[in-house]
Order: sequence, then C-alpha cells, then structure tokens
Amino acid sequence: MGQKLNMKVNRLPVRTWNWLRMNESSLDQIEITDSCAVFTEGAAESAAAGKFDFSTIAAGMGKDMDRLAERGKNPPIRLCSTAGGKDAVKLHFVYESEQNSFQEVQVLAEEGSVLTVIMDYTSGKADQGLAAVRIRLRLEKDAKVRLIQIQLLGTGYAMLNDVGISCAEGASAEVVQLFLGSEKTYSGCQADLAGRGSGLTADIGYLGRNEQKYDMNYTAVHKGVQSMSSIRAIGALQDRSFKLFRGTIDFQTGSSESMGEEKEDVLLLSDGAVNQTIPLILCGEENVQGNHGATIGRLDEELLFYLCSRGMDRESACSMIVRARIEAVCQKIGDEEAQRQVQNYLEEAAGSGE
Repeated sequence: MGQKLNMKVNRLPVRTWNWLRMNESSLDQIEITDSCAVFTEGAAESAAAGKFDFSTIAAGMGKDMDRLAERGKNPPIRLCSTAGGKDAVKLHFVYESEQNSFQEVQVLAEEGSVLTVIMDYTSGKADQGLAAVRIRLRLEKDAKVRLIQIQLLGTGYAMLNDVGISCAEGASAEVVQLFLGSEKTYSGCQADLAGRGSGLTADIGYLGRNEQKYDMNYTAVHKGVQSMSSIRAIGALQDRSFKLFRGTIDFQTGSSESMGEEKEDVLLLSDGAVNQTIPLILCGEENVQGNHGATIGRLDEELLFYLCSRGMDRESACSMIVRARIEAVCQKIGDEEAQRQVQNYLEEAAGSGE
C-alpha cells in the first residue's frame, strides 16, 4: 500500500487574504486503493485520443491531482469524435461502499465535430468512500462539446471532480453539472480559450443538506481574440451545509474584444448554513468586458404564505421552491433519461427526509 497523500486543491490563480481561508483547500491522508466500475453507452470510445498529450491541459483542481492520478488503478478512458461527426456517449460510474478510486477520461473532438458526453456518479444511499475523476477535453477548430455531469453519490462519499478544457479557434464547450449527493464535493474546472472566437458556458447546480460541503473552483482563461465565457452557479443551502465558490475570469494579453461573465445565485434556508463566494476578474488586456455578481437570498415569506394558503405546509412549500431551482439546471441536460434520474433522486431524498 502506497503512502497517503496530502493535497492542496482548488487554488485561486491569484491569492487573496490568508485569514479568509479561501485561497485553496487541503485534503489530508488521501489514498487510492480500488478501481471503479464504468459502463459506457455510445460509440465514441476510441484510442485515437491517445495520440495527443493531454497532460498539457490544465484542469481546475490543480497539479496535485497529477499525483493522485499516478495512484489510479484504471487506464484512461479515451473518447473521440471524428472530424465533422456527431456523437453522444454516456459514462455510468457505479461505486460500492469503501471504494477509493481515481479515473482519468480523455476526450478529443476533431475539427467541426459535435459531441455530447454524459457522466453520472452513483452508489448506495449510505455508502462511503472516495470517488476521484478527472476529464480533459481537447476541442479542435469549430468543434462543439457538451459535458453533462450528475453526482448522486451516497452520504458517506467524498467526490473529487476535475475538468480541464482546451479550445481552438471557433470551438465551444458547454458544461452542465448537478451536485446533489455525497458528504463532500470538491469540483474544479478550467477552460483555456486559446482560439479566436472560442467559448465556454458552464451551468452548475447544487443542493446542500445536513452537513454537506461543496468546494468549487472555476476559471476561464481568455487568450484568443473575441473569446467568450459564462459561468453560472445556482443552488440552495439547508441545515448546516457549506459552500465555497471561486469564479475567475482571466483576460490575458492578446484576448481583445473578449467577454466574460460570472454569476452566482444562492438561496439560504437555514441560519446554520455557510455560504462563501469569491469572484475574480484578472485583466491583462484593455479592450475586454468582464462582469461578475452574486445574489444571496432567503425564502420569500410572502411567497411561502401564498403557497401555504393554497393548502401546502411550510416544509412542502420550501421543498418545492428549492426543487424549482435545481430543475432550472436540470432542464439544460437535454437527455430525458438523465433528467429522470435526477428527478427520481430528488423525490427519494424528499420522501426520506434527507
């Protein structure tokens, strides 16, 4: 058995005050002891992606994930959408209790191709373990990729979900993520918008219950002229849950006429819930436009009164409002089976009082 790792993840590209304790997060005594079961649907799996060096694509959680990857028991899953083609693939990650695993996924979208990748992570309701996944995507000229990730793990699991994207001229990546399960979720995403007119759209939805913890780091690196990014996070925090969201738009020299937006909308449902947000805009180019904002709110008492006057109890009314926020992200999935999977999970969670 190898030595356990102490890791620093989700580092801000530029440090802020140390006393805020938001610059990075520490993970102690991490080990990989198992492989995970991954079931593939679709015909996009290909060794062709192996001809590229994906290690040059930076991902959001940072370089310490490389050290963790060295401990992985599974070979990389390689997906390729050929030039001009249109493909879809589903990756079902099924975890058992007490598993500690790492899985690398490498995606090549060749010129002009369109690819949808749907990844879901599931386990038993009370299972515990570590699920670490890193996906790196290389988008060639005018390629379009939709990445859908749905995390529905058991209450004792920790999830490390790392995404790295490289976009050439005219390429665009759309990321839709729903984080609903696990005890702790660490998520990172970095998009290198190197080509002219390249783009990133990221929509993140999360629901914090009991003592769930979400730690996130999202970065759009603008290098190409007229590149575009939009990072939007929406969620709700109940009970004693915790969320830290880092969102960075980095306009580097040469990215003139580029636009970036980062927005978060959080609903606090408990005085014990903790919400932290740190938006950054880094500007090394003059002719750019960057916007960021955060909305932190509580339940509208007038709306609750209205719903209760129509025969709903307060708990049911709160649940309906929260679910509507998650549904807003769920609708972006664009796959009926995956959307139904999320809806069933929410119904089961509501029925069990989780």
